[in-house]
Amino acid sequence: MGIFSRTKEITLNQAINITRTTEGTALVDIRDKETFKKDHVPQAINVPMNNVATIHNRIPDPETTIYIYGDYNTRPSKAVKLFRKEGYKNLVRAGCIEDHHVREYK
Repeated sequence: MGIFSRTKEITLNQAINITRTTEGTALVDIRDKETFKKDHVPQAINVPMNNVATIHNRIPDPETTIYIYGDYNTRPSKAVKLFRKEGYKNLVRAGCIEDHHVREYK
């Protein structure tokens, strides 16, 4: 995380563990629906980048801590900006799925 970054960043594996054990958290996959269907972390909620406004339907409480992951084409840093515009404040970048070994969680 850069010194000027306001958004916390952790690994996807850390985010998986936190969201499994901590209430008031959610793991969000920002990739498109088709990619999500092929491979995703089981407890992840799909909120595609091209349809960010649907987050209110999936996570109605803007105080929820949201851990956001994507892939090399859909970076979490872009989603953070869009989620902030939707009123969500507690946002954590959880990296790209390609950088992590998540198959063990399936």
